[in-house]
Amino acid sequence: MEVAAKAKSQGDCGAKTAPDSWRETLFADLLRSIRLRRSFYFLPELHAPWGFRIAGSGTVFHIVVRGTCWLEVEGVAAIQLSAGDFVVVPRVSAHLMRDARATAVEDFFDLVKRRAPDERGAFRAGGDGPVTKLVCGGMQFEDGPTDPLLAVLPPLIHVKGKKGNAAPWLRATVAHILGELDLHRPGTEAVVTRLADILFIQAVRSYFDENHAAAQSGWLAALRDQHIGPAVALLHEHPQEPWTVASVARRVALSRSVFATKFTQLVGEPPLRYLTRLRLNVATTRLRSSNDKLSAIAAGAGYESVAAFIKVFKRHLRMTPGEYRQGRQPGGSAYTART
Repeated sequence: MEVAAKAKSQGDCGAKTAPDSWRETLFADLLRSIRLRRSFYFLPELHAPWGFRIAGSGTVFHIVVRGTCWLEVEGVAAIQLSAGDFVVVPRVSAHLMRDARATAVEDFFDLVKRRAPDERGAFRAGGDGPVTKLVCGGMQFEDGPTDPLLAVLPPLIHVKGKKGNAAPWLRATVAHILGELDLHRPGTEAVVTRLADILFIQAVRSYFDENHAAAQSGWLAALRDQHIGPAVALLHEHPQEPWTVASVARRVALSRSVFATKFTQLVGEPPLRYLTRLRLNVATTRLRSSNDKLSAIAAGAGYESVAAFIKVFKRHLRMTPGEYRQGRQPGGSAYTART
């Protein structure tokens, strides 16, 4: 039975098992799409007053090991963090961290240059006041501009500690990271990158677990919708199909205009732009992981010709498929898909 028909029939009768099953499958597929290229860490010990700003620079995370601080992410209300909290800024979003809302800030990487961290990334900065210790990290993904998961995550993921303690999985992973950084043995960079993978996946899984049942807008709310949820699942399951807005709308029993409007409102981008992201993610994965011919990759991603595929690829990633296969990174920091 087709995904859309299955989800719709189960949703109409009020059953939860089948819809939950396809949603969980979709979440699992999204988590598997994450491929981390490298990571980097800093271990600042900050004495009040202190404050820094990180401009939009990809995915960044912070773990509060000791003390408290304020986090302000562009477009999100300021929140106070305390020991045990773990935050991820998934996309290119500027943010501030400081001991108090009124404290002046400086560029984080200017601060790092002045303080000359040791080989572990540890440094001390600030004044003579109360101490806040952080683990700050950055992540570079293989397919950041095309990855569907990064596109649908909120600007901030906050995994809250409990009574000053981090979640057990967070404590164990951070301890392993710090141990590797302390020893600094051959292969340390590869190990800590794999551990960063775990941190990110756990944070995203916590976000899904805590929000999917209550989300009022955004991608998680789209999955709960009896029409848009099955449509998203269809696109993920068969991105190579020659979908049009009208054909997807028919499959979920909506008019073309209603479907397009509702999809854009809930998912955050039009259906065909979302589909382009999925197709390019399929293509970039095969380009990096196989020696398949370009014609096979183009067909597998839903393009009728190599020329059409190359045109779309260059428009969105600002390079040719051949350059991408050779290891060059996408030229833009933001995904700019156009239908």
